[in-house]
Amino acid sequence: MSDYSTELTLPVSGMSCAACASSVESMLKSQDGILQAEVNYATSNVRVRFNPMQISLHDMQTVLKQIGYDLVAEEAGSEDSFAGLEDARRRVLKHRLITAAVFSAPVFILSMIWHHPGPAMQWLLLGLSLPVLFYSGAGFYVSAFRLAKHLKTNMDTLVALGTGAAFVLSVLNTLFPEWMAGSGITGYVYYESAVVIITLILLGRYLEERSRGKASAAIRSLMNLSPATALRISGGSRQEVAVAMLMPGDTVLVRPGSVVPVDGIITSGSSWIEESMMSGEPVPVFRGEGDPVLAGTLSTNGALEIRTLKSGKDTALAGIIRMVNEAQNSKPPVQQLVDRISAIFVPVVILLSILTFAAWAWIIPGHSLSHAIVTSISVLIIACPCALGLATPTALIAAIGRGASAGILFREAAAIETAGKIDTLVIDKTGTLTKGRPELSNVHFAAEENPDRIRHLFASIAGYSDHPLSAAVSKAVSVKGEKPLEVTNFNNIPGKGITARCGDTGWIAGSPALIREKGIVAGPEEQSVINQAEADGNSLVVLAGEEKVKAIAVLADPLRDDAVQAVKTLHDRGIRMHMLTGDHEASAAKVAAAAGIKHFVAGASPEDKAEYVSRLKAQGHLVAVAGDGINDTIALARADAGIAMGGGTDASREAASITLTGHRLMQVAEAIILSAKSGKIIRQNLWWAFGYNVLAIPVAAGVLFPFTGLLLNPMIASAAMAFSSVSVVLNSLRLRSVKLS
Repeated sequence: MSDYSTELTLPVSGMSCAACASSVESMLKSQDGILQAEVNYATSNVRVRFNPMQISLHDMQTVLKQIGYDLVAEEAGSEDSFAGLEDARRRVLKHRLITAAVFSAPVFILSMIWHHPGPAMQWLLLGLSLPVLFYSGAGFYVSAFRLAKHLKTNMDTLVALGTGAAFVLSVLNTLFPEWMAGSGITGYVYYESAVVIITLILLGRYLEERSRGKASAAIRSLMNLSPATALRISGGSRQEVAVAMLMPGDTVLVRPGSVVPVDGIITSGSSWIEESMMSGEPVPVFRGEGDPVLAGTLSTNGALEIRTLKSGKDTALAGIIRMVNEAQNSKPPVQQLVDRISAIFVPVVILLSILTFAAWAWIIPGHSLSHAIVTSISVLIIACPCALGLATPTALIAAIGRGASAGILFREAAAIETAGKIDTLVIDKTGTLTKGRPELSNVHFAAEENPDRIRHLFASIAGYSDHPLSAAVSKAVSVKGEKPLEVTNFNNIPGKGITARCGDTGWIAGSPALIREKGIVAGPEEQSVINQAEADGNSLVVLAGEEKVKAIAVLADPLRDDAVQAVKTLHDRGIRMHMLTGDHEASAAKVAAAAGIKHFVAGASPEDKAEYVSRLKAQGHLVAVAGDGINDTIALARADAGIAMGGGTDASREAASITLTGHRLMQVAEAIILSAKSGKIIRQNLWWAFGYNVLAIPVAAGVLFPFTGLLLNPMIASAAMAFSSVSVVLNSLRLRSVKLS
């Protein structure tokens, strides 16, 4: 029976913190028949390998429901269904937060005005606190109870214990003030502590929920590239069918301006194919009969008949989708420090509270029961995780706000921690280091020609072509207000260039290969310009007429204006940079040298880029990837931190953990700087919050009483707890004005 196994990746509903993920994982692993379970909190998925002969999906659901979570494994549990469940849960969380804020505000204000409220005021505070405790905060208590039944704890346990202790003591002081006073217990109430803690924790949780990335968004973005239907040609007729029904050998018709639905070979027609979403290169590629095309690419200006080689789940696009899915659902190496501390901290605090009560009640002679109650309650109140719970979310809120003002959008909290620790940046060339569009670098005119006359001819003739290079030449050399010359007998030679007549002269504008094909030999000086430009990896449009080369337009994809500055800034921070591109060696070498990058790889496919990132990670590097195209998507998802450039594809933005809204390369450096400073603030907050508890709990337990007679009143414990929270918040707010240069 143990030889049978199957593996599934399924959504988990109800997780609200990384400790929840740990609870789900450990609960599943404890069941017979579960061979492996790995929960990814960022994507709300669990990858589980199990023996179906020993345990079923229904069994797993039942087990997880016992501790407050749900495995979306039934037929209704599609991706859309899971998204609907999570949206509904977020709406409930928002409503509970609003309710908590509305009722806790007057409790806090009144408690600040009346430090020792009378009986009437105490009843009012009790009434205002009830909705916060029993509606807004109910989830904390239910979760803590469910986990306790299985001897597990998380942040909910701390919240439930701290706020519950404060509330119960307050209720006792409100209902039985004489009895409490007679027992030597102060009549102070702590309603404000209970309700404010719940409100702040709910606020942090709600903001965290909003900032978490949606794991399926990148997959949906990629899927949207491929059309749902295609025109199949069969027996001389055309029929619109679902792409999923196409088989190898089928012929499909792709109209101009339509997306190619399959991987295949062109059997008829030609077109300029926009492949930038797959190759990352800015210039459309001419494809004709016998050339291969890929699903998801765009036929810009020609009708094509394509013989299907691969369709549906077998296409290159589908392969990328699968790889992105696997990368996003792998467990990230992000340290959830707060939850690891809580896993030890919670049971320790509970034990200390019990020991404190026992010591004062039965071990230390000569003290009343009130000492035991006061000290044990003080331990729970002062150990309440307000500062610990706020340490990370408040810093993240400030960092996310500061990033947004600088055009840096963090899609998940883990990215802020991880990006600040990277030591290696893998960067794409086209559209990332460069502007992503061809621009005229210079025009060489034959020595014996009139430059103004040839320029005017060049602009007029090139303006008739729909090729991006010709369009760039025409736009660059045209003079504003100048009327184009009359061009006749225009003829487009697909993939090579154009021929036309202007006046009594025939002209050719196109690639050097076309010029040679027409029998025109460039002079020594012109040929030298062509050779040098091709060696540098530049694109060329050559103008020839009267059996001579008249002008050579050299085009290049230029570096972004701030590329050199950004590379230097990153190098100064000790970050090693690697440039990967699908372009050829000469172009890659030129761009890398101009930007100041020593390590580069040319001719890299999407899979090559992803594998390169994996090798760097295997060597112990913490790797970020910056890119803008679908060809970067797998690498972006596989990196420790993915940075999508502004203006990039939807898929790259959705796969990345950090998205830039602008077009400055310096934003990559600024994102890393902000992340590093945010990580520093978070660590300071955690050390303060944890250190505060380490020092304050013994004082609350009464260790100073034998020496100083000091016994910490719960009211002082509450004030100390509030001070720790305020200090954490103020420290986090420093991120709002942090400098990123």
